[in-house]
Amino acid sequence: MKRLLAVWLCILMLPIPFAAAEAEEPDRNETGVPDPNWVLWEEPEDAVEAFAQDGDAPVFYGMQPLSRYAQVHSVTDEDLLLAARVAYLEAGGTNERAYRAVLCVLYNRCVAPRFGGKVTDIHVETYRKGQFSVIHHKGFKTLEPPEAIIEAARDIFVYGNLDLPENILFFCAARLGKGWGGRRFYKNIGGNLFFYGSVD
Repeated sequence: MKRLLAVWLCILMLPIPFAAAEAEEPDRNETGVPDPNWVLWEEPEDAVEAFAQDGDAPVFYGMQPLSRYAQVHSVTDEDLLLAARVAYLEAGGTNERAYRAVLCVLYNRCVAPRFGGKVTDIHVETYRKGQFSVIHHKGFKTLEPPEAIIEAARDIFVYGNLDLPENILFFCAARLGKGWGGRRFYKNIGGNLFFYGSVD
């Protein structure tokens, strides 16, 4: 019995092979250096509660890649607020799908070569002449959009979770009709009509 117990203890003390798991981590490149294009992904509150032990809930799980935009630009809170203002006013206070669609168009313009590619950013595209008429709204610069829209902007501009294809570059109010500007129609989302455009 003592001999069996000794063998069992030896087995328990053997090192656990983690090499395979380490090789699959997406946040490290071939040299083992953390990849700057991946960021820690915060754990949702319900998951934190589900896996909490002794009051010490894990803060992070896994990794999430940065968007094409965030790999080139630092995304500030001011940037996200500006994008959220555009989305809130352009979507007419409708619903989350409508806000996200407008944010996606703004994102697509920021990464499309025809709008400046790596040179352009949220501020440049927001104030590009003749594009977003809401910048002339009386309270545009002081508007405090709902936090949910700011977080949607973060989800899109930082993590690249797009709801629309990257070649959706234009939209207009539904009253202007599907033939607006001779562009190819994509979809009606929240009272705005969205259209394809050439990214080059």
